[in-house]
Amino acid sequence: MKKREERLILGKGQYADDLEFFNMAHLVFVGSPHAHARIVSIDIEKALALPGVITVITGKEVAAHTRPLPVQANFTSKGWTWRLADVYAIPADKVRWHGEPVAAVVAEDEETARRAADLVVVTYEILPVAGDVLTALEPGAPKVYDDWEDNKQVHLLFDFGDPDKAFDMADQVLPVTNREGRITGLPIEPRGCVGVYDTKNDSLEMWGSFQTPFLSRHNISATLGVPEAKVKINAVDIGGAFGLKIHAWKENVVALASKLTGRPVKWMEPHRDFVATGPHQRDVFWDGKIAFKNDGTLLGLKAKVFHDLGVESTNKGIAALSIFPACSSPTNMYKWVGMHVEGIGTVTNKSFYCAYRGYGKDKGIKFIEAAINQVAKKLHMTPEAIRLKNFIQPHEFPYHQINNYVLDSGDYPAVLNKAMEMADLEGLRKRKKELAAQGRHLGIGLVTAIEPAGVAVPNCQMGGITEARVLITPDGSVEVHSDRTEIGQGAEISHATIVADILGMDPAMIHVKRVTSDFIGQGPLSSRGAVYPASAVAKAAKLLRQKVVHCAASLMKIPADQVVLEKGFIYSADAPDKKISYAQFAEKVFFFPGPRGLDPEMLKAHDHLLDVTTTWYSPTTPESGSAYTSFCVSADIAVVEVDIETGVTQIVKYVHVHDAGTIINAQVVDGQIHGGIVQGIGEALYEGLNYDENGQLMNTSFSNYLIPTSVEAPDIEIAHLETPSPFSETGAKGMGEAPIIGSKAVILDAIEDALSDFGIRVNDAPATPEKVRKWIKKATAQNLETS
Repeated sequence: MKKREERLILGKGQYADDLEFFNMAHLVFVGSPHAHARIVSIDIEKALALPGVITVITGKEVAAHTRPLPVQANFTSKGWTWRLADVYAIPADKVRWHGEPVAAVVAEDEETARRAADLVVVTYEILPVAGDVLTALEPGAPKVYDDWEDNKQVHLLFDFGDPDKAFDMADQVLPVTNREGRITGLPIEPRGCVGVYDTKNDSLEMWGSFQTPFLSRHNISATLGVPEAKVKINAVDIGGAFGLKIHAWKENVVALASKLTGRPVKWMEPHRDFVATGPHQRDVFWDGKIAFKNDGTLLGLKAKVFHDLGVESTNKGIAALSIFPACSSPTNMYKWVGMHVEGIGTVTNKSFYCAYRGYGKDKGIKFIEAAINQVAKKLHMTPEAIRLKNFIQPHEFPYHQINNYVLDSGDYPAVLNKAMEMADLEGLRKRKKELAAQGRHLGIGLVTAIEPAGVAVPNCQMGGITEARVLITPDGSVEVHSDRTEIGQGAEISHATIVADILGMDPAMIHVKRVTSDFIGQGPLSSRGAVYPASAVAKAAKLLRQKVVHCAASLMKIPADQVVLEKGFIYSADAPDKKISYAQFAEKVFFFPGPRGLDPEMLKAHDHLLDVTTTWYSPTTPESGSAYTSFCVSADIAVVEVDIETGVTQIVKYVHVHDAGTIINAQVVDGQIHGGIVQGIGEALYEGLNYDENGQLMNTSFSNYLIPTSVEAPDIEIAHLETPSPFSETGAKGMGEAPIIGSKAVILDAIEDALSDFGIRVNDAPATPEKVRKWIKKATAQNLETS
């Protein structure tokens, strides 16, 4: 971690905007000012006349020289509603959201390209807008895609366990609704890349902020019609990703521009364009009912969840698929009899949906946690009591959940009890009563959550494949290759630590290489990093260790079971003073005496190189069908004070207890927790993308899309428990998304508790000061009427 941080702090990093190539041109996109309109004409003459402009690419050129963007998930064979669309990176006929690119200007420098972009004149025929997830489903609503029957892209039905039996057993049924506004993530660096098309060899190489180079290669290759064997994608230092850089579509235009001009072409996306042209996330509405017994036993759920996907969500992004985990995840960490969940994805004239920290699993967990807290209030139980009653117990793991998840390990009661102890929950409740007597409104929130991690799904690009390579070089240093890009999750230090521990070396001897499309896999999406890539690396290192032992036994004339690998040296357990370094060992294996000095049987088997490439796949998925491999667990307790005169929420205390299985690097895990919690707080309190009635995105900058800073971030108390996963090679569990799930849910719960005197249900995020004031005014007026 220190080595990477020092490199970046000293300015030795190479981000997308640092890329420079000889004779490089620059590309700037021209975005639509309208949310829905037909393109009548595009006049590029003034732009082309500007000195320094090389070419202008419109939708007509894109259609002539490329194929539609490939479909990234396809479930039409399942019989569900799953509509697909032919989509190009730049449309030729119609724009469907505010900011959608209608042209790309290529010039000698970026400033000239931006000036020329302002000179492109587009004539539009403005069309009615499908503005939100519910009105877009109404009869007669404007259609986003003319050849579709309506605006419903996805409609999935899930029955887990026996939902009818669950409701037949119930003493009570409680209606529950929940609404999350539309948001996006904001990495420090937006998207950007350089494309270099070699016209002599008809090959393409790209460098940039690619979260998943292997998938990007596939999608760019398919679009350009160039064989994947002739395309290479290189990830440089990535200034944050959060899932937002999985997809590739503007990058395809950059590649085309290089092919058409015969020059390297660079594109760097401004933050405003990143916000306006997506991807976006959340924007869901839940409507359901929960069944339970009078003693607090949870039984079942029947619910519908409506997703505002924006424009199509299987080409530019892969987030139509996120409806699956949204519908599956309400089971969370509890025992249930049955659930029936419908997932509906609607297209609207907004930017497209793709992955952002949480993806879909977050939606179901936040909804069920809020519902369970409503049940607890209905039954006059504490939120911890109802959870402790319904938790899956430690002796029941691995636990086959009704939704086919195989929950790997955990001690859910211990995690919650630790959080309550750290927070001094009873003391907080006493303090709440004291402040209430003074007219102050303190609220205590409590939620628990699991995070499904390490995804593998059929019929899509998230299939679960991954590859790793670990090798010892002739000087005794080690190279590690995998599909796991470094997006701020500590991939480099984690992989170095894993390999060093297995081979008995100093982590400084381990060199984790940058990720390219040469290595197969989906990278660190859906918290896969510690599950799939890290397991593949660990597996390769274990196999390499066997080779090292075999070779050392042969060269040193000692039994294999006596070989010790420790602190960068190799020796016999019987003669620890006769040790050799890895550098000396490698020199013997490669050169002096070289392979001829090894066991002849190794040579006959062609197995003498200190080089292992292997793959890894979840051990639970093939038999159970579980989409996820590991399930970390967390408990969040937050204390807030709400000023009822201004609606402002202040966070007074925050406690987070986490079980991520075996912790590979505590600094990395704690960094993920702090970052995720602060992001969730932003979503809970003020983050939101606001479209007007014409589909115009009203907030595209940091001045009006508010995100938390260090000033707004509270002190966060963290503790860890460790129950190793039996299903990953290291015992680690994915945990990058859990903090953002719990933090958003617990802050909203705490605000509701603070406003309990008013009888307000906080089920519409974000809970901005303006919204809180409206709730208070409305509740006060209603209370006056009833009194």
